[in-house]
Amino acid sequence: MAEADPAREVGAAIKRLRSARGLTLRELAERCGLSPGFLSLAERGVNAISLTSLFSIASALETDAVELLGAAGKRSRAEYAVTRHDDPRAARVVLGEREHRVLTADLPDQRIEVLATRVRPTDQPSPVTQHDGEEFCYVLSGELAFLLPDETVVLAAGDSIHFKSTTPHAVHNQGDVVAEVLWTVDRPLLRRSDGATC
Repeated sequence: MAEADPAREVGAAIKRLRSARGLTLRELAERCGLSPGFLSLAERGVNAISLTSLFSIASALETDAVELLGAAGKRSRAEYAVTRHDDPRAARVVLGEREHRVLTADLPDQRIEVLATRVRPTDQPSPVTQHDGEEFCYVLSGELAFLLPDETVVLAAGDSIHFKSTTPHAVHNQGDVVAEVLWTVDRPLLRRSDGATC
């Protein structure tokens, strides 16, 4: 059996929901701040979509990112949760050059989400983006550059950055090895209030 292509599956989900909403590519592009050409390639699974772009598209389609990514099980609704390093049920999301492993569970009134993220080297940085909230990134290994309005900050192992997500930013692994980072965001991004997660 052929292995599923996540980019094509996400692209098909975007196209399906866009059509159901009666939106043209241009109308969706205006709503989410991305170009019609980028969206066309994304719907065909040609363009890799960053996590931030996916959230913008989901918001423009008035849905959750997990609706586009697909749900893969339920999370605990307990007061605490333990995540084991070898848990095969841990949610993993691959978007473009980034692979995210969700470390946090779905707790009542949850306000943070922590991701173990691997960022592959690329020739070009991710698209510049900005959105509500805060982010904290701690580099475990490799190097990762954050392109900010006034400077480019290069983080090595042991370095970290904390910033308001409303600041225009892009990410780039300019090195030769995969960068491994711990990423914390101030709201759960990859799960729904009903406990489903991507």
